[in-house]
Amino acid sequence: MDRDFQSDIMNFIIISIGNELLSGDVVNTNATFLAKKITKLGHRVVKIVVIPDLVEVISEEVRKASDLADFVLVTGGLGATHDDVTSEAVAKAFGKKLTLNDAVYRRLKDASCNDKAIRKISTVPEGCEIVWNDVGAAPAFIVENVAVMPGVPAEMENTFNKIIKRFGREEYYEEILEVSSLEEEIVEKLNKVVKEFPEVQIGSYPKRGFVLIKFSGKDSERVRKARLMLQNLLNVTG
Repeated sequence: MDRDFQSDIMNFIIISIGNELLSGDVVNTNATFLAKKITKLGHRVVKIVVIPDLVEVISEEVRKASDLADFVLVTGGLGATHDDVTSEAVAKAFGKKLTLNDAVYRRLKDASCNDKAIRKISTVPEGCEIVWNDVGAAPAFIVENVAVMPGVPAEMENTFNKIIKRFGREEYYEEILEVSSLEEEIVEKLNKVVKEFPEVQIGSYPKRGFVLIKFSGKDSERVRKARLMLQNLLNVTG
């Protein structure tokens, strides 16, 4: 079950689960954290999906994402309340039974006397790989190419920092150029750089009174030259 991915750029899909995300009551910081970590490793996040706490919806999205991506990262819905249905949904996505994991149950039994809650948290897809949560109750788990983590940010980060070790690191470099202009004033020259450096990812992010241009890619020299070209075209200091 412990799969290692130590070469080649991988495509990831992030699935964030929770009605509180869809209602706007909670900001989806988990997806931002995961996307940045994956990008810094030199891999690609090709899609981020936010879905409700519904078994059928979660099951369908997980099954679809598993087919489309090299690896899927799921957060949310692993607790003991009525709307924590992610384990059930993931089990359904892969046609697996839900079973009480004895190791998880024993560990949680030492920390709590609420047997009903412990049993719910300890019930996971049969045969999954457990990833222990050092700062909370519900562990993460991995089924096939899908990692499922708690939704509480500190718990998600704790478990993901263990999961991330199985993914290889690719070459990745980025540089930032700050331009004191409106975006529409630099677009023509920016497009020249985009055309000249098709292998470099170039993002333009308008701010109040300036624009941040981000250059990123596998070749540090090409990334640097792309930034320098735009810098020279705009006659600005880096």
